[in-house]
Amino acid sequence: MADQEEDYSSLPLPDRATHRIWKVRLAAYDEMAKQFTTSPSDNDPCFRPFLSDPTIYKKIVTDSNVAAQEAGITSLVACLQYGGPNACQRLRGTVVTPLAEKGLVSMRAGTKQKTIDALLYFIELDTPDPVVEELIPILSNKLPKLVAGTTMALREIVKSFGTKTVSPKSMVKALPKLFAHSDKIVRAEATNLTVELYKWMGDALKTVLLPDLKPVQQKELEEAFENVKGKAPQQERFLLSQQQAASQGNGLGGGAVEQEEAEDEIDPIDLAEAVDISGKIPADFYERMGSVKWKDRKEAVDDLFKVVSVQRIADADFSELMRGLTKCIAKDANVAVVTVAANCIEAVAKGLRGGYARYKATVFPSLLERLKEKKQSVSEALAAALDAVFQSTTFSDVLEDILEFMKHKNPQVKQETTMFLVRCLRTVKIIPKAGEIKQMCDACTVLLADTSKPVRSAAADAMGTIMKMIGERAMTPYIDGLDDIRKGMIKESFETATVRAKPEKVAPPAAVAPKATAAARSGSGAPRPRTSAAGLKRSTGTPPTSSSRVSAAAEPAAVPPTTSHSRLAPPGARTSRIGAGSTGVARKRTDDHPSSPRMAGTSGTPPRGASSRGLTGVSLSTSTSSSSSHSGLSAAEKAELAELRRAREEWASTAGSLKKQVESLQADNLKLSQTIEELQLNNKQLIEDHTRDVLAVKAKETQLARARSEVDNARAHIGKLQSDLDSANNAAAAIQSGAVTRAEEIGDRDLNDGIRNVSPVSRTKSENLLPEEEKENGFAASAASRSASIYVSRSSSRAGSFSPISSSTAEGSDTGFGTGNAGSVESWRRAAEVTSQLKARIEAMKARQIRR
Repeated sequence: MADQEEDYSSLPLPDRATHRIWKVRLAAYDEMAKQFTTSPSDNDPCFRPFLSDPTIYKKIVTDSNVAAQEAGITSLVACLQYGGPNACQRLRGTVVTPLAEKGLVSMRAGTKQKTIDALLYFIELDTPDPVVEELIPILSNKLPKLVAGTTMALREIVKSFGTKTVSPKSMVKALPKLFAHSDKIVRAEATNLTVELYKWMGDALKTVLLPDLKPVQQKELEEAFENVKGKAPQQERFLLSQQQAASQGNGLGGGAVEQEEAEDEIDPIDLAEAVDISGKIPADFYERMGSVKWKDRKEAVDDLFKVVSVQRIADADFSELMRGLTKCIAKDANVAVVTVAANCIEAVAKGLRGGYARYKATVFPSLLERLKEKKQSVSEALAAALDAVFQSTTFSDVLEDILEFMKHKNPQVKQETTMFLVRCLRTVKIIPKAGEIKQMCDACTVLLADTSKPVRSAAADAMGTIMKMIGERAMTPYIDGLDDIRKGMIKESFETATVRAKPEKVAPPAAVAPKATAAARSGSGAPRPRTSAAGLKRSTGTPPTSSSRVSAAAEPAAVPPTTSHSRLAPPGARTSRIGAGSTGVARKRTDDHPSSPRMAGTSGTPPRGASSRGLTGVSLSTSTSSSSSHSGLSAAEKAELAELRRAREEWASTAGSLKKQVESLQADNLKLSQTIEELQLNNKQLIEDHTRDVLAVKAKETQLARARSEVDNARAHIGKLQSDLDSANNAAAAIQSGAVTRAEEIGDRDLNDGIRNVSPVSRTKSENLLPEEEKENGFAASAASRSASIYVSRSSSRAGSFSPISSSTAEGSDTGFGTGNAGSVESWRRAAEVTSQLKARIEAMKARQIRR
């Protein structure tokens, strides 16, 4: 109660605006709004405390009490409304973000509306970009209520000022994220903002936005777009700069956007971010484009198309890329490769737009020349590439090439080129010049007599489009000489043609006419004789001409000092000779022919056919009928008049010939320039081909050297293997012969031992047997059998394997002396078997050596 009873009115207003008691703040806000509203100007001292310290208003718009907050935002609106641009610029950077974050989420409808009004004033008093840049980051806030309120505020901004004033680029970029929000209120507000943007942007918005949305959302937006399609929006509020321009005479049409600006469509490319593709082109692109296999070239252009298929391309140097694609268009025999190459050119031209104009001279002739392809898919790709290239340049830049290829010997090229001309005429925004229209009509008139019907139809379409552009009356001179059938074809095309072109805006000549008149009046510094009233009136009413300036400059030479007025006027005439540039002689002609309506009175209009006047003021018309009107002139003046006429005719003929020469030289210069460009391009291509061929030759030489080295190594290896094989064969032969000889010796010795009786010597040898063998067998073996067994075992070990026959033979030979002759025969038989086994193993060893 003590706080409410205390009087705080003695405190300064800024202190009360930041007081801890909300009622004190509320009263301060109301008083602030009242002072701002009643202030005499935006420089009133009542604004100073709050503009010098913007943080005061930051606290005001974030007031914790909802009633005080609404009153504080109301005072902010009044401060902006009456404080002007100075208040806007001082408060904007500090206040906009907290104002949106606290005001747009308020539960009070009045607070929300006042917040939007304050934001609109921030835009109206200066520029919209800073305010929009402050609001866009809030769309990423985690609080759905704040995101929805900010989206609603952006919609009101677009609705009030339009996309011509407020750039929609940042809003369009944020829309996909809003449509993906989990809160349905946010998605609903995003839909409302999108529909409002569509009213201003048209189908350009669909091109940029819809591909990033879900199919269901796309369908909903399409339905919403259909409901507002065709409704032209009107700008409700205008920037202060626009209002000032309107007050100076450039009116804004009673609150509507200017018609010319309203008709301009927003380019979707302006809404997209530029992508730098120069570093994304495959490193082996040019190498694959030079491959002899069409599949390699097709894969190369396919990979390139994936890189260049973006809405906007950052400007860079694509000269080498365009030369490579142009070479593909001009020389590649595979239509699939040509089609994708044309698609790549179209994508780059659309992505660069105006920046692609410098490559036009490189690709344009090749595209037109390739129109000879009859396959529809190739023709469509080439036509789309031509249209994209045309969008990057002007009509005058492409017209010369079009007219040149309309004379091509191939009917397909003539037809497609003429159809391309029709597309250009229907999309160009400014009506071509009279000289260009004449060139087109002359070329189309020739094609109307072509033997191919499609060519004639295309020419008629071109003539009908030109007629739609310039009007039937202006087209009459070009179709007068045609027959009724061709005229009918042109009329049909004229009725169905649609054009966008308008006459080029030129400054009205009246703006410079007073200066020219003044210069003509003051053309001569010499004093002029006084004129009669009729002569003065006539001279001032006549528009200045170039001949009058010439006559004024040459006045001292035209009027001899001894000439009197009586020599120019008939007897009794109340007139005096006027100076150069006057109509003294013309007035005499009027006196001689008073019945002529052209000469009667004080009319300043010269007779038809009189293009200029000479030094004496006499018309230089070449008509023979005018000779009788100069009967009062002296012989010297007549001679001078004739001389002036002759000089004028010579000058006209000289000027005409010079003009033709200049035009011819310009055409020759242009052709030479094109020839130089083509030769330079061919030179570069030849250098590239030569470099590629040299590298290929070097690669082949390297491969050949490697192959020779491998052959030498193989030969050396084969020789080594051959020598090894020979050595093995010799060793095997030696082993075989030694084994046979040894076996025979053993066999003979065993046979003799078997026949011979056992002698004490044999018994003595038997005592030399190993003790192990004696213990194992329990009897003594014969020396012959034991020797054969030992040899066979050694031979088997040399061959690399153990022979089971050798052991059996040894066992068989150890039967003792009791066997007698039968044992010797058995030993011989076993020795023969050992020999055959040894031969077989030697053959196996040879085979293994050969395989190795």
